[in-house]
Amino acid sequence: MERLQRNIFIFDIDQTIVNSEHRQGETLDDWFRLNTAENCMKDTPILPLANYVRDLCESGFQVLICTSRTLQSWDLDYLANRLHVPEKVKIISRPNKGHKDYKMSANTLKKKQLSYLQNFKHFRKCRKFLIDDKEANLRSFEELGSNCTGLNPTGALSLFKYMNKY
Repeated sequence: MERLQRNIFIFDIDQTIVNSEHRQGETLDDWFRLNTAENCMKDTPILPLANYVRDLCESGFQVLICTSRTLQSWDLDYLANRLHVPEKVKIISRPNKGHKDYKMSANTLKKKQLSYLQNFKHFRKCRKFLIDDKEANLRSFEELGSNCTGLNPTGALSLFKYMNKY
């Protein structure tokens, strides 16, 4: 049986490990307008899924966070101090204004950002799991290869409960 540690787990932030509905808005521009340090501190962790980011990392799994947010210092502080995300967790985010990918749709952006996991030799054979609340992001991720699985938060919790049995 393939070693479980050869799996890579990729977590979305918004509505997956953090409830940030109060700053979502209708458009990407709304998100930027509502993306303030004060609003970030109103975010709440979605448990127990938020705890798995740290737990999986501490168990030896490769863990990444991939978000369609542009991250500010307060977002990074929140991840470190409220969710206790270990420093070794790689965080991939939307580029800042002015970058050519700035306005790209979330599912296209995530697929582009995560495609390196299929291209680099040392990641190619690993099973990869994207945990995200958006179905379009999950489908887009699965297009990267047969070893790329998209899981909604409920499916991820079921997988983690199964893994804890072994």
